[in-house]
Amino acid sequence: MNRRSLIQSALAASLVPTSVLGQSSQTTTSLEAKHASETLEAGTVALETSRVAMNKATDANVKRFAQFEAAEQETVAAVIKDAARISDAPKPSGDGKAMIDTLASLPAGKSYDLAYVKGQIDGHNLLLQIQEAYLSTGKDATHRSIAALARGHIKEHLANLEILQKAIG
Repeated sequence: MNRRSLIQSALAASLVPTSVLGQSSQTTTSLEAKHASETLEAGTVALETSRVAMNKATDANVKRFAQFEAAEQETVAAVIKDAARISDAPKPSGDGKAMIDTLASLPAGKSYDLAYVKGQIDGHNLLLQIQEAYLSTGKDATHRSIAALARGHIKEHLANLEILQKAIG
């Protein structure tokens, strides 16, 4: 089973209604709504910048990371939207929108690749903070499962991004 299928299967399993497991079903609380909204907004930045990088990146490993990241963010967004019962992700604002606009305007080349990787490191650190904040206070089993799974993958991505940054820097 490839990594993407494993992630999708694990996330899908985390969405089994708690009533099926003999637990009382919980509604989305403000903590879960905040977690979903923040994760989706930061994830949308990672997704949009990765879509740009799929065309602009010149380093083969950066391009491959962008492809995997875009696919993963699409899957994670679908799972979170389903769990939080929302239909649309919030639009990026502030620093996230600025990052998307900056990367879209840079020409392809080594400088672009480095800027994309730096942006992904910053974005993944933000995503990690969001997951850890929810895990320290959140109670909903589904959202905790999503946050725990995401946290592990975010840490893995940060390690890979540091390697990429050193290789192209």
